[in-house]
Formats: sequence, structure tokens, C-alpha cells
Amino acid sequence: MSDPLLQLLCSALVLLIPLGVGLVLPVVGADRVAAVASGVVGGAAPLLSAAAVGHLADPPARLLDAVLAASVTAVVALLAMARLGRVGGAVFAAGYGALIGPVALAAVLGEYPSIVSTVFGAIDYAGVVATHVAPAAALLVVALLPARSAVPDRPRASPRRSALGSALVAVGALGWLVGVERVIDEATGRILANGALGILLATVAWVVMERIRWARFTPEGLVGGVVAGWAVIGVGAPFLAPVALVATAVLGGLAAGAARGDHRRNGAGVGPGASRAVIAAALAGGVVTSLLADGFGLAATGTLVLTAGQIGAVMGTGLASAVLALPCWALAAVVREAAAHWSARRRRAAIETADDGR
Repeated sequence: MSDPLLQLLCSALVLLIPLGVGLVLPVVGADRVAAVASGVVGGAAPLLSAAAVGHLADPPARLLDAVLAASVTAVVALLAMARLGRVGGAVFAAGYGALIGPVALAAVLGEYPSIVSTVFGAIDYAGVVATHVAPAAALLVVALLPARSAVPDRPRASPRRSALGSALVAVGALGWLVGVERVIDEATGRILANGALGILLATVAWVVMERIRWARFTPEGLVGGVVAGWAVIGVGAPFLAPVALVATAVLGGLAAGAARGDHRRNGAGVGPGASRAVIAAALAGGVVTSLLADGFGLAATGTLVLTAGQIGAVMGTGLASAVLALPCWALAAVVREAAAHWSARRRRAAIETADDGR
């Protein structure tokens, strides 16, 4: 059984993640309300799935998992709105939260050994294939499939808002890394220290890569670096000694920054570069961890089986999520067009009423 107070505290911290992301995106209040609605769907789905199969034991732990799912779904909604509009983004995210999110979470947070471990022979301490790879692959579908311009140009976040948003995401990520352990034990200190230092190093590496490749620094890159650092370190936070931690964080951050691409081309939000960066971070973190992890890395085992498993887990999860995202995108496109048609009819009716009044 888990520590109830720890799970409740970490649940509150995890809610900071969509709040931090929302600070750096060009969204307004109504967008945030729609994202919250999608998050409710995403949070309810794993609870209903667990109840359907009779796995509601340890309610505090199930609550933390549900809050994480809600937070990830809300972030998906905020990002998808850049392409699909408020209604379309919310519908896509709700579809993701109901169809993809529960499956991805169950694959890494279910009974030990997890499905990811059994099928691919991979490790994933904090479930980054569910928190990062699955949503990134789904959003890649949104970024690549055709869509009309959904939102007007709005000012980008200031450096101060970006710094605050990055800090909120980092605190929420650390809350999850500690909370997924379920209890405070001898590993908690190492997990917290590795998580904090790893996220910091990966963010710095991301910024350095951004400066090297594009000769600029973008404020939203701070949040991108934090999210990438979470993906890099989450794979093996308890299993990395200091040298391995530094190598994993730096290499993972550089890989993610290189995959991100030019911010002028991709822009903020759901550009394909953002999805590539998150997937690259999870992939690099898993590969380097498989090589350097205490006790079961390449040095200890002399085999690359675990490395192949990490690659398979990321690629398999990404492909499955992308395929399942297609019906979510189609539903979002239909609902968006219907909402646009209804809104146009209302505007015409209002104009006709005004003309009749004259």
C-alpha cells in the first residue's frame, strides 16, 4: 500500500504541470477551460478502466495516476488547439484521454512486471512512454495532418512567464517522480536529487544546443528543456550514479534540442519539432540508462538486449499511439467543422436581426 499523504501531496504538485505549460502558450481563458474539461475526461478514464477490471485497491495511488492522466490530457488539449482550434483541440484531447492514455498508463504502471517490461524487456521507472512518448506521437499526427489556421497570432510569453512556467512544470515532474515510488523510502532522496539535477542539466543542454544550431535562445525553450529533462531522467531516476546521471541528462538534452529544430519554422505549440524532441528525449534517456544503469547496464551485463528493449518500447508505443490518434483527429475535425458552421449561422442570424431592427 502507498503512503496516502505522499500521494495526495504529489497529486497537488502534478496539477502544476498544465498550469506551467499554459503560461508559455498563446492561449486565453476559454482555452484553459476547454483544456480542463478534456483533463477531466482523461483523469476519469483510468479510474473507470481500473474499476471495470477490479483494480481499485490502494485508492491514493489510483488518484495520483488519475491526476497525472488528467494533467497530460490537458496539456495535449492546449497544444492541439494551435492546429485544431479550441473545440477541435478539446475534442482531440478528450479522445486521447479516453482511448490512448489509459492503455499507455496501464502498460507501464500496471502489475509488476509491466506490459512494457514483458513485451519489450525495457525499464521505465516513471512511465515516460505514457507521459511523453504516447502524447508526443499523437500530437505529431495533429501536426502533420492538414488543418486550417486555428488561432490568431498572439504575443509569445515573456521570459519571466517562461521561467515561471518552467519552474511549475519542473516541480510537478519532481512530484510525479517521487510519488510514483508510492512511499518514502531509502531511494526517495536519490530519486529527488537525480530528478532535480537531471532536469536542470538536460535543460541547460537543450539551451546550449539551441544556441549552437540556431544562434538564439527562445523563452519557451525553457519549458521544452524541462519537459525533455523529465523524459530523459524519468526512465531510470533511481538507477543512475552521479557520472551516469550527468551523461544521461546531458546527452538526452542535446539529442532533444537537436531534434526540436528551428523555432522560427516550427513555432510554439504543436509543431512536429516539439513532438520529435520529446520522443528523442525519451529514446536517448532510455538508451543511455540501459548502458550506464547501476547493476544492469551494459557494464554489468555485457549485453545490449536492454538497449534494444528501450528502443522497441519507444518505437512501439509511438507507433501505436499515432495509429490510435487517427480516429481522435477525425472526430475532432468533424466536430470543429460542425461548430464553425453553427457559429457562422449564429453570426448571420444576428446580422439579419440587426438589419431587421433598423
